[in-house]
Amino acid sequence: MTTLEQRVTVVEREVSAIKATLEHLATKADLAEVKSDIANLDAKIEKSVSDLTWRMFGMVIGLMVGLASIGAVFQTFFE
Repeated sequence: MTTLEQRVTVVEREVSAIKATLEHLATKADLAEVKSDIANLDAKIEKSVSDLTWRMFGMVIGLMVGLASIGAVFQTFFE
């Protein structure tokens, strides 16, 4: 049978291991910071998608104007 001192020693070691682990866990403040970072990232992604959509739209319009110009040149020279 184990003595009380041995049991207390085992409990102290286990509590020390738990305390060492607690230092590495996230707090509510850490989670709130991550949540705000994610919200900022979402906003940046939405802005980037919007900017890229308008750029793509502008490039398509420019390509259509360019192709129409080339078509007009060919039509003029080959009539």
